[in-house]
Amino acid sequence: MITDDTNRLVTFEGYECKEGKKYAETEAEEPLRIFTATVITESKISPLLPVKTNKPISKNKFKPCMRVLAKVRVKPPVRKGHVIVPNILDAGVNIITAVELLA
Repeated sequence: MITDDTNRLVTFEGYECKEGKKYAETEAEEPLRIFTATVITESKISPLLPVKTNKPISKNKFKPCMRVLAKVRVKPPVRKGHVIVPNILDAGVNIITAVELLA
């Protein structure tokens, strides 16, 4: 991997397929991951609800996402995959429920 003066990726070596090259370039410039967390619920049975992004988001947005989710309260019932926060941080990614919470 060779970078320029601004630390931006210029060339890349050692990959064996196009997908590998694309993955490595993304990892070097802006790593993407599925973000997971929990939000507070109004349920007495389950006070926390696991949530996640519906697609990968930049790792540098994890802390800002946590700040947004700290203010979220979910009232049951919700099904698995229900959108809790649409387009979080204007990133084109939704926060969805990872499980269902019926009561």
